[in-house]
Amino acid sequence: MISNLPIFSGRPWHSGISLPRRQRGISVITGIFLLLLMAVLAAVIANVVSTAHVNLAADIGGARAYQAARAGAEWGMYKLDPYQSDPTNPLAAALPACVNGNPPIPDHAVTVTCQSWDATEGSRQIRIYRIVSLAIASNVKAPGIERQVEVTLEKCRDPLVVTAAPFDC
Repeated sequence: MISNLPIFSGRPWHSGISLPRRQRGISVITGIFLLLLMAVLAAVIANVVSTAHVNLAADIGGARAYQAARAGAEWGMYKLDPYQSDPTNPLAAALPACVNGNPPIPDHAVTVTCQSWDATEGSRQIRIYRIVSLAIASNVKAPGIERQVEVTLEKCRDPLVVTAAPFDC
């Protein structure tokens, strides 16, 4: 049997239906917009990751500088030991004097400064020390990393209570 119906295989090529001129190429514009959007997103992600790495390096450098400053403060306290202040007579009755200096700590420039104040309480001689240790990181990519540790301590001598030097209270 022969049919009078036309064979339909999608839209006929010559149907006379066409898209308006304004709608031609919209997929190209959409594609370019999506590519630009993805490029901007990739740049933002790369910037965030780079900033996170720099901040992490600065945090690690700060922790190392703090430990260097703490080591400098401990060096200053060690220098107040009577055995260190007068090696020829470590049991001398005098209170140790302040020691300023630059202890050798790798990758850091450490400056230790010490101040002291004397006081008397009855027969006791009291000396109060203030040790400030400043560590500045050197040989690092993030400049300006520095930490400061401050320690206050006292030493006391009472020759009436203890009869042998160093007369600690």
